[in-house]
Amino acid sequence: MKIIPPKGKQIFIISMIIMLSAGLVVADTARAQSGLILSTPYPGLEVRPGETVHFPLEVLNQSIASQPVSLQVVSVPEGWNWSLLGQGKAVHQIFARQGTPQQVDFKLEVPAETKEGSYQTIIRASAAGAASNLTLNLKVSAESKQEGQLQTQYPQLEGPAGATFKFRVDLTNDTAKEQSYSLSAQAPPGWQVSFSPAFDSKKIASLSVNPGESQGLEVEVLPAKNVTADKYKIPIRAAYAGGALQTELVVTITGTYDLILSTPSGRLNANAYPGQEREVTLTIENAGSADLTGVRFSAREPTNWSVRFEPEEIDLLAAGETREVKALIKPDRRSIAGDYVVGLTASAAEARSTVEMRVLVKTSTLWGLVGILIIAAVIGAVYRLFKQYGRR
Repeated sequence: MKIIPPKGKQIFIISMIIMLSAGLVVADTARAQSGLILSTPYPGLEVRPGETVHFPLEVLNQSIASQPVSLQVVSVPEGWNWSLLGQGKAVHQIFARQGTPQQVDFKLEVPAETKEGSYQTIIRASAAGAASNLTLNLKVSAESKQEGQLQTQYPQLEGPAGATFKFRVDLTNDTAKEQSYSLSAQAPPGWQVSFSPAFDSKKIASLSVNPGESQGLEVEVLPAKNVTADKYKIPIRAAYAGGALQTELVVTITGTYDLILSTPSGRLNANAYPGQEREVTLTIENAGSADLTGVRFSAREPTNWSVRFEPEEIDLLAAGETREVKALIKPDRRSIAGDYVVGLTASAAEARSTVEMRVLVKTSTLWGLVGILIIAAVIGAVYRLFKQYGRR
């Protein structure tokens, strides 16, 4: 069969189709990979035959909507065992919120009979409209230098300010001799970090570990008293004569919520007159470590009384902030003199505070004078009557 070569115009058209197709493929790949990022701090490791290695994986959803992300091991050397772990359980899918990284542990077992050389494993994270591949490169060597490991299964803990966070960390000595390790941590100012042997309450600053053995440690982290809601990274270190082992702990402070309603002087009493508004200045303080939104005010007043606030609501009360609010209390115009209790409340979705204001109702001095004049007039009239008719 005779093959007729394409002419110049046909060659041009074919070239354009190929270029456009390639451009679409590149564009689709870039667009798909822009939404998800699958990564690990150390994608290339040197290991020994028979060793089990852990890769902490992080899935970051940069732009796609929050949704489940599927995890798949695309390729792995033949005969190697692997598992994807989330909180100690096998997983194949995680829920990735937009902008919030999610962690998964990839465990890979290198068979003891593995020959020296370079090996690759490919892991894929995919969701609707986005995907990301991660290639792990392992160099297997019988002479691989393994100094040890400082690992924790749960490197991130979350809780409110004032809580104590306890991490379980395993220190492994993979050298050929006993090592003495000095323990330290780089915590934010005002934070306290202490180390204890697992299942032991005593605090330590150093310890010795025999070759090939592991020692469990409990790392206790106490945040500063004035800590605000945020994520805090705490690197910890185990230094020895030949180097140092390091890992990073993360504490996420969710914040505390607390409102304090009072007055500038702290006194919770006021005087008022029937039918007249009395202005009382209140203070509202956000004593928590997280901002509060939509702080509203309400009152529990006696029958036929009225209470209004200026302003009626505070849109945002930042952590540690104090604002002044006016309460205008108006007793019933028929109120008699005496003590009354008015309950005042400030509330947000997360916290509330209530105080009882004692209001002393006084009658007007003018009415007192009018009463005295009426009594005097009555006495005078009676006196005149007795004087006029008493002579008869």
